[in-house]
Formats: sequence, C-alpha cells, structure tokens
Amino acid sequence: MVKNYLLTIICVLVGFISNAQSDVYFATTPSLSPDGRTIYFTYEGDIWSVAKAGGQAMRITGMSGNESHPRVSPDGNWLAFSGTQDGNSNVYVMPIGGGAIKQLTYHDGSDQIYSCSWDSEELFFSSNRYNSVSVYSISKDGGNPTRLFDHYFN
Repeated sequence: MVKNYLLTIICVLVGFISNAQSDVYFATTPSLSPDGRTIYFTYEGDIWSVAKAGGQAMRITGMSGNESHPRVSPDGNWLAFSGTQDGNSNVYVMPIGGGAIKQLTYHDGSDQIYSCSWDSEELFFSSNRYNSVSVYSISKDGGNPTRLFDHYFN
C-alpha cells in the first residue's frame, strides 16, 4: 500500500516536471540585444529573454497588464517596452539587469515603442494621440514627448 502511494506521487511529480518544460508557441515581437547574444520576446503577456543559442528562458516582467515590443538600448544598459497596465498602451523602461520599472508616457492614446536613439538617450514611439498616428520621441528619463512628424502618412 505504501509502495503504491509512493509510486503514484512519483508519477504525478514526473508528469508535472515534464509538462513544465514544454515547447513555447506563439512567442511574439522578438528583439535582439546589441551584442547579438540574447533574444527578448513576448510570451503570455510578459517579456522574456533567452540566449541566442537556446536554453532556459527567463521572465523579465510580471506586471498586471500585457507587456510587448521589447527594445534593448544600443548601449545595452536598459530595456524599453510597451505595457497595458492602465487599459491602454504606454511606454516603460527598466535596467537590463532587472530593477525598478519606470512608466514614461501617461496618455490615453495607444503608445507603441518603436526604437531607441543611437546614443541611448531617447526612445521613439508611435501614438494615435489627437486622432492621428504620428511618431514621438521621449527621454529615457521621462518628460514631455515631442511630436516628430505632423503628417505621418503624407
């Protein structure tokens, strides 16, 4: 009886372990680190990282909303992404090695991170503010965004 009980527990644990290491499907919005060694991607509403050669993926964010479109700064020091913590998409930034996440935009438009400047000081994002899609820039430290194009589609 004790042997059957132990055998059942072992089978259940083996099932949990093998199920926990299943293949990942539907990972989206990949981004490569500047040194080309790490891939950042979105999976199940969070940002993850994995070595380019493969291996164990590590969850980077775990906020209440959905995070997407990770972008690593050219100097490799911080990670920018879009997140829907308040219902609409805003721009966030955090140190690449982990730490405090800082929200940079607070608009009711949908702010989608696009890229970083070469000096790693500014972020570029698209937004549908004022009923017109355009591209904006904002300092990695925060502040007011600057609209770069008056007529994005023209």
